[in-house]
Amino acid sequence: MLVIFLRASLLYVFILLILRLTGKREVSSLQPFDLLITLTIADIASTAIADVNMPLLYSIVPILAVFLVQRAMAWFSLKSKRVRSMLCGSPLVLVRDGVLQEVTMRQANYTVADLVEHLRGKDVFDIGQVAYAILETNGSLSVIPQSEPDAALPHMLILDGKLCRHALRTLGLDEGYVWERLKNFRVKRVSDVFFMQLAPDGGLRLQLQKKSGGQVLAL
Repeated sequence: MLVIFLRASLLYVFILLILRLTGKREVSSLQPFDLLITLTIADIASTAIADVNMPLLYSIVPILAVFLVQRAMAWFSLKSKRVRSMLCGSPLVLVRDGVLQEVTMRQANYTVADLVEHLRGKDVFDIGQVAYAILETNGSLSVIPQSEPDAALPHMLILDGKLCRHALRTLGLDEGYVWERLKNFRVKRVSDVFFMQLAPDGGLRLQLQKKSGGQVLAL
């Protein structure tokens, strides 16, 4: 029993360190691949605790391997929008101006009952009063009521040094619009921009990459 106690204590400290290194603080913020890796680590650890004949190293090495895979996935998802979409998916608009988006809901395997239940959790009881209900990549539901002064969504035009062409097409804008605004900010390269967001009222907010100064600018 003492051996099991010591093994469990050592693995607890080791896994706690690994999970802290992943940078996640709560389960609700985990992306699907993060959750899978967390469950895998838990399974490896439980096997090592129960089987006292298994050397601890046989558990520590697989846990380290899983951690390195997680960090690699996180790095690739940060650098590539395509990889990020493959691993995490994309936010889905389930309600727009009080109208259920049936095709999108079927795509997300989201029933009307699921939607109504989550809306009640946000203190919203009438679908007609919802400007936008967005299913986030971690499974949570973001709701913007119609009663808000400006019930419209901001759009990200640049993200991590890359143009968000889908957002530009949605807004009916071209790359020339972005370059013109960058000139107003006196920014020469898209790669220098950490993000640039277009607000519903037409205002722009931009933050430079840390290597380019990290300043926050607004128009």
